[in-house]
Amino acid sequence: MTELWLHDVGDDVSREEIKKGCTAAAALIASRGLTVDQAYEAVMKRSNRESFDRKAAKAWDDAEDAALAAIFGDIDDWPDDAVLGLAADAQ
Repeated sequence: MTELWLHDVGDDVSREEIKKGCTAAAALIASRGLTVDQAYEAVMKRSNRESFDRKAAKAWDDAEDAALAAIFGDIDDWPDDAVLGLAADAQ
């Protein structure tokens, strides 16, 4: 299974907190009957202005929100540059 990661959340966020957020994101995607790979593929196609699965892209967007909410709570506390991505892309 492809692993998720939250990028650019700030240096004060622990790996454990990031993992908690990613678990919430993966659970949301799975609850929509999709895999992480399907949702990621859809959102990447959307960003490249290609034809994409709207349901899968929406799941990705909602998963990103779920991950950030699990860590930071209120939307006003979310880092502006934070983004859900693949763990393989983590530095």
